[in-house]
Formats: sequence, structure tokens, C-alpha cells
Amino acid sequence: MKSLYVQIVVTFLGAVLISLFISFLISGKIYEYQVSERIQNRMEQVGKDFIQLYKSSPNMEVDTYLDAMSSFSFDVLVYRENNKSLIYENKPSSWNLSQETINKVINGGVYKHKSIPPRSVVGLPFEMQGSSYAMFIRPDFTFFFKDFRKVMLILFSTILVLGSIIFIITTRWTIRPIKKLTYSTKQVAKGNFDVAIETKRKDELGDLTRSFNHMVHGLDELDDMRQQFVSNVSHEIQSPLTSIQGFAKALKDDVIQDEQERKEYLSIIEHESKRLSSLSQNLLKLATLDTDHPPFHPIDYALDEQLRRVVASLEPQWSAKEQDVHIDIEDTTFKGDQDQLEQVWINLLTNAIRYTPFKGEIYISTKSFDEKIVVSITDSGIGISEEEQFRVFERFYKVDKSRSRNKGGNGLGLSIAQKIVLLHHGWISIESEPGEGATFHVHLPKTIEWKD
Repeated sequence: MKSLYVQIVVTFLGAVLISLFISFLISGKIYEYQVSERIQNRMEQVGKDFIQLYKSSPNMEVDTYLDAMSSFSFDVLVYRENNKSLIYENKPSSWNLSQETINKVINGGVYKHKSIPPRSVVGLPFEMQGSSYAMFIRPDFTFFFKDFRKVMLILFSTILVLGSIIFIITTRWTIRPIKKLTYSTKQVAKGNFDVAIETKRKDELGDLTRSFNHMVHGLDELDDMRQQFVSNVSHEIQSPLTSIQGFAKALKDDVIQDEQERKEYLSIIEHESKRLSSLSQNLLKLATLDTDHPPFHPIDYALDEQLRRVVASLEPQWSAKEQDVHIDIEDTTFKGDQDQLEQVWINLLTNAIRYTPFKGEIYISTKSFDEKIVVSITDSGIGISEEEQFRVFERFYKVDKSRSRNKGGNGLGLSIAQKIVLLHHGWISIESEPGEGATFHVHLPKTIEWKD
């Protein structure tokens, strides 16, 4: 019974047996009730015909007439008025006739007891040779109903057997995709994602199979992303560690004698250490944002003041490259997580500074609409191609791979920014052409129903 196939077959057979049994009983009763009235009318007519025939041939023995009538599948009782005595009974059996009923018929009344055969009874009065008689007739169709039940039993048994065989065969066709899904699920559990199942079914099993294929495809992509992520993390960590180890060993072995060169080596070690620290902080930030319930504390605050503060905090970076930062910010109040959104502006502005050339220009602006606020950060840097715009938010993806190491980025800043904006029910869009700079638009809804 652990097999779904067996459970379906047993359930089907049980349901069919119960249904056939109930149908057999109901159909028999319906048939009996339908013929009951016809039989009563027939019994009354037969009785009247007998009485008429007997009256026309009074010299014939009454028993001869009654025996002839009873041979037509009727039971007959006849009472005479003298002492209400029974003068004829073709087959001894229980009739359950009261004395009141017998008196009523003898006195000229007609008695009809409507019931299903063989309990239907008709009583008819008649007179012969100055005496009153009461004749009671009931059908004797026991053999007929036995044959009827036998035919119905054979019919229902045939339906059961043929239906069961057809059901068992067709159920195998139904169960087959479930077995395939079970096997494929075990393969996925072992790490094998090359288990797509072909199906042309349009029913629920077809939908389940397509959903399974979609799930496996997603798991395959997720596994590829995981492997790529591990590879990227290993590469990002290995690169600065190799530099640190190499320069530290050179300093330890006194290979470098020149003081100025020693300071340069120490600066490189310090720079690579900061890269490692930044990488670990960003990875920790992403891990926190990837949880089901990341820390989130929305408050009402001045968004314009926050943007100005971020620009001021990054002044050493854009001043060192003699870049001009232009600000066109409206007075704007927004409800959100202030600390996390500050990380978004820092990441986007840092990227703009990093990829904007010496003496380039950066523009920061805000626009308020009916339902949203748009913060735009534009740079005059290298730009982003249309193909790369779809990938810039991938973790560890770098537009300028050949220069990214010197620029100090690790490819996580935009991923973190996008994750935070999504938590605020917003999104980030890009406008850019290669060699013509890039503009990042951050769309934030004005009204958000925050859950406590």
C-alpha cells in the first residue's frame, strides 16, 4: 500500500464496488415500484375476467378455474360468506389479511394494497348461486425477480471486471511521469541537474513536470552562480594575499634596501589589506541582506541632506582627481532605512568617481513625482555597453576588468546597492553609451506600507 499506483487502484475498486452495490439495490427497487401499479391493474383485470368466465360456465368446478389462473404466476385465495371460510388456496403462505378486510370484500368492496411485488394484493367480490365470495390475488414473480437480479449481477460484474482492467492499464500511463519525477528528484538530490523531463501533457501532471524542469533549471543556474561566486571570492582574496605575502617576504629578507622603495612596498601592503577588509565587509553585508529578515529600520529623514553629506564625505576622492561635482537636489523627505540608503549613495558615487577620468564631471540630482522620488548620479567616465548593463549588478562582475584592480573595486558595490533599493520596493535603471559616461537612476516609492 506504500505504492501510489496500488493506492489508486484499490481506491478505485473500492469505490466501484460500493457504487455498483448501491446501484444494484436502487435499480432493483425502482424497477419493482415502477411495475407495481401495472401489476395491480393486471391482477384486477385477471380477477374480473375469471369472475366473468366462471359466471358464464357455472357447471365447471371453481377449483379448475382457480388452478388455471394461479398457473399464470398468481397466488389466489377465495373466501365464502358462510363463516368467512377459506374455500381455496393454491399455495399455503402468509397473506396477513385482517378479518375486517375479508368482510369488506365479501360485502361488495374492492381491496387494493399497493406495495412492491410480491406484497401487492387485490381483493374482488363476486356472487355465485346466491352466495357472496371474496377473491384475493397477488403476483408470484419470485422467479422473475431472481432472474432480474441475476442478469443485473452479471451485468455489473462485467462492468466491474472490464472497467478495472482498463483502469489498471490506463493508471500505469498516469503513474509513469510520477515515477520519472521521483527518479529525477533523487538525481537532483545527488547534485545532477541534467535531468529535464520531456512532456506533452496539458493536465496537472504536465504542469508539475514543467514546474519541476523550471525548478531544476533554476537550481542549475544557482549552482553555477555558487561555483562562480566561490571562484570569484577565492580570486579576490588570493590576489591581495599573494601581493601581501610577496612584499612582506621581500621586506623580511632585507631584499629592499632603499628606504623610499620600502615605503612603497609598505603602502602596497596597506592598500591590499584595505582591499581585503573592504571585500570581507561587503561579503558580510551581502550575507546580511540575503537573509529572510535583514535588519531594517525605516524612519522619516531629509534625503537631500543625506546626499550632500555623502558628497562631502567623499570629497578627498573626487578632489584628488580634480573632478567637478554638480548638485541639483530638491528638499526631500523620505521614509526608509537611513544607514542602508547612505550605503547606496556611497557605492554609486564611489563608482562614478572611480570610472570618471581626471578633471571629469559628476552630476547628482533628485526629482520628485506623484508616487516616487528619482535620484540620478551621472558620470563622464568610460560608459557601459548595452550588453553589460544587464550584468553590472551581478556579484563580482566588473565592466573594466583590465583596470578594476588598480581602481580598487571588487564588483560587489552595485550588487549591494541594488539589494538595498529592492528592500525599499524600488529599482535602479541605467542610461549609458560606451565612452559617453553613465547615469544610474534610483527609483524610490514615496509611500510604502512598512510592517513592524
